[in-house]
Amino acid sequence: MLYLGFRPERALPLIFLGFTVFALCFQGSFYLFEYRNGGTLAPTYFKLLKDAGFVVALSLIIWTGLTQKHRADALPLGNLFLISFCFLVTLTKLIEWTTYGNANILLLTVKNLVLYAAIVPALSMVSEDIKDLIVKRVMIAFAAVAFAQIIFSAALFVFFHERAFWTDDPYNGFSPFVGLFSNPNRFALFLNLAATALCAVLVTSITRFALLAATGLIVISISIFYTAALSQLIVYFGLLFYATALTAIRMRWRSLRLLGVAAASVIAIGLVGITFKSPFPDESHKEAALAWDLRNLASLAISGKTSDGAPFKFTSDSFVNRAREISNLMESFGLHSMWPSNVPITTETGTRRPLHQKLFGVPEHMAPASQSQFAYIYFRYGLLGLALFAGALLIPAISGLLLLFRSSDPLLLSYHLCLVAFIATFLGDNGLLDFPTNFLLFFVIFANQHLAPFRFRKPAIVFAVAGQSRI
Repeated sequence: MLYLGFRPERALPLIFLGFTVFALCFQGSFYLFEYRNGGTLAPTYFKLLKDAGFVVALSLIIWTGLTQKHRADALPLGNLFLISFCFLVTLTKLIEWTTYGNANILLLTVKNLVLYAAIVPALSMVSEDIKDLIVKRVMIAFAAVAFAQIIFSAALFVFFHERAFWTDDPYNGFSPFVGLFSNPNRFALFLNLAATALCAVLVTSITRFALLAATGLIVISISIFYTAALSQLIVYFGLLFYATALTAIRMRWRSLRLLGVAAASVIAIGLVGITFKSPFPDESHKEAALAWDLRNLASLAISGKTSDGAPFKFTSDSFVNRAREISNLMESFGLHSMWPSNVPITTETGTRRPLHQKLFGVPEHMAPASQSQFAYIYFRYGLLGLALFAGALLIPAISGLLLLFRSSDPLLLSYHLCLVAFIATFLGDNGLLDFPTNFLLFFVIFANQHLAPFRFRKPAIVFAVAGQSRI
């Protein structure tokens, strides 16, 4: 193929961009098949198309890294944590397989974790200019695909409201925005990743581009509201305030643009939620309905009573599950908790086994169901697994944060905010092995390591448009 003029170092950025767009839209193809109990009945070979496509892209990445003339630097320190974490998880699943005889769990873990995590060290092999092109184009794809899916979701909401692509929880007859993700929580997380690009544009661009970025952020906030994912709506505003604090150091008054967008987003969500059908009921409510909980919280803060004058009682399933998870964590560290635990009771004795700290993840009994990704890893893979996973996330996050104190690189700001969004999401959500969440996370880790190496090398300047954003 080399004789036909094919050069992998030139084709790689375009091919990787193509797979990224494919990954962000692939779940939507499940709509072509029947849904039953919240899951698609698409055949197995169809579900594996994403893995086959990634194997092709990954093979090209490795080929490019091994054949290019100018080799890259040594692997970043964060890769050692990630590779060690994948090794520990695989070893744990291998031991469980030999104990319980379930090979499917081992294969699923290798496919969903190890396969996609391999992108981080593999991309570290290629040259700096290829890395620059990839991180730039993928961030643009985040924003472009997000708005395309927002338009898709809004069109379904307005013209085909009876088509519910999220059937696990219809939110009292409301069909939330899910884009082509088939899951409102995952879609809302992706919208926040797209919002990070607009945050950087907002604080680094001239007035015309800043207004477009502000408008886009408001549209994203309304879309996250219509996913009915409260946690991601909190992450959205958290990112705006966090970005304000970061940019205030380097960009002074321009950082106030983010606060203006936050205020405008609140107003826009309120006006749109009142004018059109809201994802939460207005008149007849259930205790777990989010809108009622928010009204009760506001009334409690103002008058000390709920809106109907009764004592406040928050019965959201999400809140209860997280309270139980905190109880499990406190018990494992020998602390007393006021919340009931959700550790399963053994059938032999009729009692549940106590939870203890574990260094390694060879469970003596089934770990409790965990909402938090960090808690899930702790209970399944022990303190060592939690330390390795946290290191893989925090090393590039801290490195990027420190470099942002000395640099105003908007691309670094965007990807740093992306990683912060993932970390915040994993505090209360367990979605590491969900595609394309795993692919997006591992690419964001790579992008942060490239733009802010652990040894604090100067990040590559990949945009050179004077006076405008480089995104």
